[in-house]
Amino acid sequence: MRSTAIALLITFLSQGASAQVPLPVAPDFLVKDVNSNQHNLYDYLDAGNLVVIDFFTTNCGPCQTYASHVSASYEYFGCNYGNVIVLGINWGSNNDEVRLFDSLWGANYPAVSGQQGGGNAVVDMYQVQSYPTVILIAPDRTILNNHIWPPSNDILNAEILAAGGVPLQCTVNTTSLNHRETSELTVMTGPGGQVILTVPEFFNKPVPMRIYSVGGSLTFRGTLIDNKLYLNLKPGIYVAVPGLADHELKPVRFVAQ
Repeated sequence: MRSTAIALLITFLSQGASAQVPLPVAPDFLVKDVNSNQHNLYDYLDAGNLVVIDFFTTNCGPCQTYASHVSASYEYFGCNYGNVIVLGINWGSNNDEVRLFDSLWGANYPAVSGQQGGGNAVVDMYQVQSYPTVILIAPDRTILNNHIWPPSNDILNAEILAAGGVPLQCTVNTTSLNHRETSELTVMTGPGGQVILTVPEFFNKPVPMRIYSVGGSLTFRGTLIDNKLYLNLKPGIYVAVPGLADHELKPVRFVAQ
């Protein structure tokens, strides 16, 4: 009896270090986060990015504890504008419950609810065995680490750096990632992918402009002339980065329909 109890205890303790996603290669998925932004895994990987997935539930104590740690790594590597993409995949909750979790526990990275965003299906696909389970996927779709534990900021950063992740200053304030405009740079989007970038009339000179996809790829480099720039972009999430050093034009994130 005593030996059985000891064996069970050893099994329980070893779960923290064992692989909680028993897959060598990451299957593809398309999900929608709580802000209605779509995320396709293979699009991110094919663009040369590393992808970190945080599988979580909203009522899990360790998930709550480590959400801010994952968020710190998300910001350290550029808020998904560099070569590291961080995504939360929830099981069991709806969008409102995930938004509340993010707000309470300091999770600023994109999060997908289980019920409305497609998270439940991804959890089943990946055969997730415990929460939180944080995994790291290479651009060739290999799962480099099936269970980063504990997912503290320093351990996550070390794993990502070792895999080739590049630290990058977060170009957009994480408290306003979903704003389409600032006081000076405005982005208007319309059907068919048409995008109009506008700056105030007192900018009496051309404004260099770069447009990045949410995966960090440079989509457009050009100049905003006569205070406006018209673009036709594929549907997706982008960030516009003005290139004037002597003005407070801030980057702005937007969605092309």
